[in-house]
Amino acid sequence: MKLNSRKIKKLILKNFPYAIFAYAGNKISFAYRIAEGKSIDEKIVPFMDNIGASFAKIVPSFHPVDIVVGIAVGAGMALIMYIKSKNKKKFRYGEEYGSAKWGSEINPHNLKHTTLCYIKLLK
Repeated sequence: MKLNSRKIKKLILKNFPYAIFAYAGNKISFAYRIAEGKSIDEKIVPFMDNIGASFAKIVPSFHPVDIVVGIAVGAGMALIMYIKSKNKKKFRYGEEYGSAKWGSEINPHNLKHTTLCYIKLLK
């Protein structure tokens, strides 16, 4: 299978938002991991302080836990978008729907004719 530049560009643009979420998940995991404390209630304040320092460095963390959390966040967002796209409304492609099919009968310059058309629509 030969990939030309157009297919590569399409693949990169399609997955770029998920890579950004994976990067953010990596940075948040890094900030939580380096926070001092043993439980979540001890770590919450240092975690909030570490988020700014975590995002100050451009390079992501290469700790295995941070990488796994980043990939999980990116994959989770991809899954959410996939589910959202499958649950969208099913429109009748190639066929008009709604009030568009009555558009040829409605003449905005003739108020009496327009009113009669709206009454016909309501029946």
